[in-house]
Amino acid sequence: MIVDLDNNVVSLNWNYANLDGSLGGKHILDQPYGTAPLTSVTEELAVSWLEDQLPNSTEEFNAELAARKERQDSLTPYKANPGEPPTPIVDPFEIDEEA
Repeated sequence: MIVDLDNNVVSLNWNYANLDGSLGGKHILDQPYGTAPLTSVTEELAVSWLEDQLPNSTEEFNAELAARKERQDSLTPYKANPGEPPTPIVDPFEIDEEA
């Protein structure tokens, strides 16, 4: 969390994760920041601020992670071949003999 000179929490770094991956970012809190003294700002309280202010729902985060995983799963690795076009790697455990 980021705190200003008046000991107000002004932004929070966040991370959302499920089995498909994780998303994260920095959220600048709406003003006023709250009346909780800094010493009483618990993780639970900070998460409640994020839940109130982040524009995305859990369902939207889950959908984005599923779409990201689907895009990643659809990628095909290719091997560079000096002087020739790249070729797909059929066996992901193929070892490059030049390495």
